[in-house]
Amino acid sequence: MTSDRHQLYWERHGTPGAEPVFFLHGGPGGRCSLHHLQFFDLRCFDIVLSDQRGCGRSMPSGELRDNNTGLCVEDIDALREHFGFEKISVLGVSWGSWLAIQYQQRYPHAVLKTTLVSLFVPFPANVRAYDQALDAGLSEVTPGSAHHRAKDLYRILTDGCPTQQHHAAIEWLKAIMRRSGQTIQDSTIEDFADEHAVRAIRLELHYHLNGYFFTAKDEDLSLNENTLIIQGIRDVHGMASVRWLRQRMNIHCRLLHAGHNAFENAILKTVRRALKREIER
Repeated sequence: MTSDRHQLYWERHGTPGAEPVFFLHGGPGGRCSLHHLQFFDLRCFDIVLSDQRGCGRSMPSGELRDNNTGLCVEDIDALREHFGFEKISVLGVSWGSWLAIQYQQRYPHAVLKTTLVSLFVPFPANVRAYDQALDAGLSEVTPGSAHHRAKDLYRILTDGCPTQQHHAAIEWLKAIMRRSGQTIQDSTIEDFADEHAVRAIRLELHYHLNGYFFTAKDEDLSLNENTLIIQGIRDVHGMASVRWLRQRMNIHCRLLHAGHNAFENAILKTVRRALKREIER
């Protein structure tokens, strides 16, 4: 239990006494699952999976109060201390990659290795590009810019009746599908857009409409030598994130013929190998 009412769900897997590694899931609004253990050789790591505040099985479910990037970073270190680890390695995927970067900035003394997969850096131009990519997909909701339509959906997901929330969740999910070029049957989306999806999408929009709590201080971040980025070149926002980092520092990056999905075979195999790399002294 945190000091501000949030109760974090976690699981521990692998080999006690091996290299401790924390997995940071995507989202915001995602959750960890046993599928994420595919990234690891369980013989080599002491693995902590956790649902970020408001996400998955953490309580209160979907809570927006006291929910921002900085507090999620503090949660990571609170878990490290809970388990008694002096130092941890961190694997962050998608949104989790930005949390991993932020953790390294705030607690450099506590980090062994950082692995960033399907990178997402929420610098303002990248967030605007994401809005523009969603523009066509959200055009059926209401006139105006994608940002204003996202605000309308957020208002409905926060204050609307259950039926209105259900329809708003469907619109957001369809927009995401259109942006990524995926097609899913309407009946499947209808079934998926339940109360859990409503809370997850509302949390995602909470972060999105707040610019993912990116600040001017984030313009000056740096990554240590034990940081590795694994990135698919078909992932537009991920590649924009790579370029943004390269303008500021030297980075270790492995580019693959893949998209944003970290479970694509090329990315998955590369992550499993990369996690076993030696620490640079």
